[in-house]
Amino acid sequence: MDDVSTDLSDSIGELMGEVLVREPLAGQDDFFECGGDSVRAVEVLQRLAEQHGPAEEDAADEFQATLLMAIFEDATPAGLAAVIAGHAR
Repeated sequence: MDDVSTDLSDSIGELMGEVLVREPLAGQDDFFECGGDSVRAVEVLQRLAEQHGPAEEDAADEFQATLLMAIFEDATPAGLAAVIAGHAR
């Protein structure tokens, strides 16, 4: 994982920790195993979409759908960081 991906993963871990009202999650910590649920996942995804999503409406909708699928496949900060980094390319 490069520095940008690590920084993004750390940032997502901090966000997840805020939403769960606990310390930040490490890169491989699973959001759901750490007490997250679908309602809190939506909050995380909305905040990530605001911070990292494209401004154009159709692209923003696609980005949000991608994040939604991703969090149920790999609910770790590192997993979501990889999706966001891949979407930015």
